[in-house]
Amino acid sequence: MIRENYDLGEVNTPQQLETTHQRRHRKMLVETGAGLFLAKTYRNDPTTVDSLYFQHHLSTHLDGKGLPVARIQHTRDGHSFVKQDTWCLELQQFVEGHSMMVNAATLGVSGSALGRFHQVCQGLPVPPRDARKWRFSEVPRETFERFFTLARNERDDEATIQHCNNIVAFLKQAGDVLDIDKRYAFETGLIHGDWHGGNLLFLGEGLQAIIDLEFSGDGCYLEDISYAVSNLCIRTTTSTEKMGFRTETLLEAYQNHRTLSYAERVALFFAVGVKHVTTVCYQTPQQGGRVAGYSPAQWMAILDVQTQWLAEQSRQARWGSNF
Repeated sequence: MIRENYDLGEVNTPQQLETTHQRRHRKMLVETGAGLFLAKTYRNDPTTVDSLYFQHHLSTHLDGKGLPVARIQHTRDGHSFVKQDTWCLELQQFVEGHSMMVNAATLGVSGSALGRFHQVCQGLPVPPRDARKWRFSEVPRETFERFFTLARNERDDEATIQHCNNIVAFLKQAGDVLDIDKRYAFETGLIHGDWHGGNLLFLGEGLQAIIDLEFSGDGCYLEDISYAVSNLCIRTTTSTEKMGFRTETLLEAYQNHRTLSYAERVALFFAVGVKHVTTVCYQTPQQGGRVAGYSPAQWMAILDVQTQWLAEQSRQARWGSNF
């Protein structure tokens, strides 16, 4: 299909990328006379095809606005992908890089890129998304209950119960702040939908490409920002100094392009906590009982520290640091 539809000179046999996830698509490296490309396959159905058209339009738009992407290679007939019976084929520029390593410089670059993404996409047609618009604010009560059961089976003591009670109190506050009746205060538009270090390809401290636009579409800017803070600033530490420095570095860079409203700043830290707790609870059974090397009981203690810090940041955003 590549030889028949693309003008790339000699095309070698595609090689599957062993180090990348193959959950939704096959991803293969293709060496050609015109350079290296990443081949991805998709199902050929109306929903997937519509999504591909939008992703490619968005990629071109971002590229034209100076945001780095993996450029889509067009066929000799000018199409951005090829349809074949029950599946489709896409070729994109192969970008040399690695997942984002968290430091002051990359946090600033990531925050700036997200703010710029939201800024330059204002006014673009916004398609609906498969993911629910407000999934970042859906307090994971049943999921957390199952997670607590795992923690108690591992360590049934007063400390574990107290950690649970503290986290539940945080989630209750989050449910109040993110209640559906209060969401009118949060601006919506075109969002990335999955902003984390694995979807930001870096070389050193330089951003090479924003990838994985599959979840882009109609959403709340707060969702993207809370995902960024959860994944890049909170997840790997219980140090209040590190959480504070990382978060402020990212948000300051973001606000060079789009200023957070008062309502967004207050709600942000609860949205971060909901996203973070949900992710840990969801990934634990998927990853054999341990996430990032920690067991459920260990995570209960970690989440307690992190959610208490997040609640304090929201309080300060609402009332100021002197209260």
